[in-house]
Amino acid sequence: MRKIFITLFSLIALAGWIAPADAHAIDHARRVTLLMKEYSGHADFQLINLGRIGLGLVKAAMRQSSDKDMSELLSLMRDVKHVSIASYEDCEASVKRDFESRLSKVLKKDYLLVEAKDGSEKVQIFAVPTDDGNDIKDLIISAPGSGALICVSGLIRTGDVAGFLEKHGK
Repeated sequence: MRKIFITLFSLIALAGWIAPADAHAIDHARRVTLLMKEYSGHADFQLINLGRIGLGLVKAAMRQSSDKDMSELLSLMRDVKHVSIASYEDCEASVKRDFESRLSKVLKKDYLLVEAKDGSEKVQIFAVPTDDGNDIKDLIISAPGSGALICVSGLIRTGDVAGFLEKHGK
């Protein structure tokens, strides 16, 4: 009994030492991705996950393009590690409501970068900054009216994005 207690106590102590002190310290994009995976079993909830291999294939296809803009977009994606795309527009109303309610609890308003509205349609872009605040480590785009959600994990260099937008925003 003593051995079990010591082992259990050791595991609890180790878990407390390893676990983040704040539940919000968990990777923001990971929390959104886990929620998307949880709902992917519902009818008409479609989820596409692109990890390193999937993104590698997408990047390889982009490299084959002779389009100059494509190579610039590729440079913006160089440190992106994971992309999840969910479409839940055709889900039952109760599933949509439940998913959006839980999603709103996961998305911290502190990270809201832009919110655009067109009538009843709304798009929110959340950006989680790196520790130094210079770049973005998670980017989440939510369009609840359209039943769409995109979650990008990995480093997005704001200087590269600004240069791209400056060049193509005209």
